[in-house]
Amino acid sequence: MKYLFINIISRGAKSNTYKFALAKFLLDYSKSQKLKEQDYQISYTEIAIKFLEYYWFQECKYKFKQDFNKDKMPKIIRIIQKYCGTEYISESFEKYFKGKEKIKLHMIEEIERECFNDVIPRFQPKDKNDYYQHFHKSLKSGNYSSSKKSYIILSKEALFCFKQEYEVLSKILVLEWAKFLEKTNFTPKLISKIERMKDPKRNSLIKFKTMLIEMNQECFYCGTILEQSNIHIDHFIPWSYIYEDEIWNLVPSCSRCNLIKSDSLPPKKCLIKIENRNKIYQLIKWNSSITDYYENCYKAGFKIINEERLNCDNF
Repeated sequence: MKYLFINIISRGAKSNTYKFALAKFLLDYSKSQKLKEQDYQISYTEIAIKFLEYYWFQECKYKFKQDFNKDKMPKIIRIIQKYCGTEYISESFEKYFKGKEKIKLHMIEEIERECFNDVIPRFQPKDKNDYYQHFHKSLKSGNYSSSKKSYIILSKEALFCFKQEYEVLSKILVLEWAKFLEKTNFTPKLISKIERMKDPKRNSLIKFKTMLIEMNQECFYCGTILEQSNIHIDHFIPWSYIYEDEIWNLVPSCSRCNLIKSDSLPPKKCLIKIENRNKIYQLIKWNSSITDYYENCYKAGFKIINEERLNCDNF
């Protein structure tokens, strides 16, 4: 069973990443269950809930490009864009959907209806049910009703295998998923982002405050003299893109500019300023990298904030 799973995710034909997402669901579901002497019935709704979570992070947090051709975006991305827009979302998954239960339910229903017609029946080799039997009804528009829910029956043997081999299979899955996405993405830490696909715990930046203020006691963006109670540390290249805390990418900021900039890119003229700062403080080896990060972050879909909003005309 283990080697068949590896073969499916590493060699099987894929026009999108649905097989990876279904494989992740099977692994995560198996890990969470207690072993029992019977098979496990899983509704398509349960799978759709996790698909929404996986792809919401890819689209709304990490801005992964699923394909160079916008017309070939997977349906699940189109569904997420229809309800959540195309802008970066700074809120956590739970906070964003708080008070939006009806919208979330509509999204889950559409994912269940529109996204599983191929991947669930075809995940396994033809005419084989090594992992599950699927009870797949036509979920296309017009033929779907709550009384005709589809489901799979996951065998206890498959669940035991996934549970026992979880660590190994998860690492292989993440690697293959990253290899598929790296063809269309200009993003660092791709493996780490796929591995988590949940709201990450951010590290405190307090340890950098003294060093950065010694470099400059002004807000990097608007030039306001910073008071002790109004010192924020900002990631020049958004943290959600660069996914790490490094001094060459950190600048002191007032609370206003930090709030306005959020997870956008600063105006391009700021790039010269941070390159000069890094040169003065012997962080110059990163200057070529920060320019590449800036350009690739923009290509990935992150917006550039208007310089007038940050009062950047003073430099």
